[in-house]
Amino acid sequence: MKIQSNKRLIQYRDFISVLSLFAAIAYGLSQILPLCYEMGKDDSDTFIWKALVQAIECYAIFFIGLLAYFMASNVKKGKVFCRINQRILSAIGISTMLSGVLINIIVNLTPIDVFHQNSILLIVIGTVFVLVSFVFEVGIRMQEEQDLTI
Repeated sequence: MKIQSNKRLIQYRDFISVLSLFAAIAYGLSQILPLCYEMGKDDSDTFIWKALVQAIECYAIFFIGLLAYFMASNVKKGKVFCRINQRILSAIGISTMLSGVLINIIVNLTPIDVFHQNSILLIVIGTVFVLVSFVFEVGIRMQEEQDLTI
């Protein structure tokens, strides 16, 4: 099924990619700079662990934005229910879940005394993306069967 591309979708794709890049940078700087100040103020052994948690979160924001850009590019080309978009959704979900799991491991196994609830949220959001990718897979199979019967 081909969908006509329009200028608004192209603008939306570019906006999403730029927004995700700026969000990752702004979030990273807003979290890392206070940590750097604290490290300069007093010697802290937990700085690297806190910085690692923030880096994983920034990676997740940037990677999801990048994959959303590729998915919007596929939609622009008229490829909505295709295997590539299903794999992109699956990659978004898996990387988000892995980010949440890594953050949870770091927070629980290191001497960080900060309560960090984002890891559970990332795991739940990643699970939702994986479920949506499974729905896409079923939709792709149904579309292929319908194309074969016509």
